[in-house]
Amino acid sequence: MIEILEKAFKFYEKREQIINEINTYRQTIQAIEQQMQTFQGSMSRAELAAKTNNLNPALFRKIGLVIAHQILKETLEQFLKEIS
Repeated sequence: MIEILEKAFKFYEKREQIINEINTYRQTIQAIEQQMQTFQGSMSRAELAAKTNNLNPALFRKIGLVIAHQILKETLEQFLKEIS
């Protein structure tokens, strides 16, 4: 009986951990989407440069999108160089 309770408890702990990870992922994606919305519409080069510098790498890192952040930042920086 104790073994069954221990297994049930471990299962419950794992379930809670997965739920927490999913919630963190959802919240982080929403935060990244909000951050990306600032790039919509027309803006000056200075505004674009400021917004590029304000991209929060911690949000991307939190859900394993480090390379996505790096590529996004490099692409925006390259675009800024080309329009200068």
